[in-house]
Amino acid sequence: MTVKILYQSIFKNMLKFISKLFGGSKSEKDVQLIMPIIQKTNQFFQQYQSLTNDELRNKTVEFKARIQEHLKDVDAAIAVEKANAEALPESDIHGRDALYKQIDKLKKDRDKKIEEALAMIQPEAFAVIKEAARRFKEN
Repeated sequence: MTVKILYQSIFKNMLKFISKLFGGSKSEKDVQLIMPIIQKTNQFFQQYQSLTNDELRNKTVEFKARIQEHLKDVDAAIAVEKANAEALPESDIHGRDALYKQIDKLKKDRDKKIEEALAMIQPEAFAVIKEAARRFKEN
């Protein structure tokens, strides 16, 4: 029985050594990945403490506007392609199909742009939530 425990201990120590050799554990890597976001969030949190309740509330409107601004080019391209597809006669099925495939590609690009926009505002949005929660707690 003690030999089995000894082997288990050696195996665990080897795994720990290998894990550290290749950059640490999964949780350590995750923490390193989100640490810059946390630092930016805390910076915005400090700034947002001086905002009035209305100014803090308006941050949501600002975020929505920034997202829309980030998407305006791809949204315009989608609208143009949809108009082009609708302008084709119904008998031109192949032409419409090609345009709708292009629209599908544009929509995938739009989804990527949404992810980019959300990543850009993420620290600020977290700071707004954190500040709002702090105010609710105090009041």
